[in-house]
Amino acid sequence: MDKYNKLRIEWDCRRGMLELDKIIMPFYKAHFDQLTDNKKDIFIRLLASTDLQLFSWFFNGSQSEDAEVQAMVEYIQDVQKTNVR
Repeated sequence: MDKYNKLRIEWDCRRGMLELDKIIMPFYKAHFDQLTDNKKDIFIRLLASTDLQLFSWFFNGSQSEDAEVQAMVEYIQDVQKTNVR
């Protein structure tokens, strides 16, 4: 049995803001399977955040108090920048 419930994670990737949907879901679909288990756990913790927190971290330059979650935000942003080029 898979440790990660992929249907649940995919559901949690669906956010109430289009801007977040354009970042989180594509990252999940393209990169989640390649993450280490520790990074997967951090990503799942990130998904437990509110849309307002996520929006603030991704778009307003605010930072999460959780250093690992903040590192994941920055990683997702870096991946997105690389894919846009």
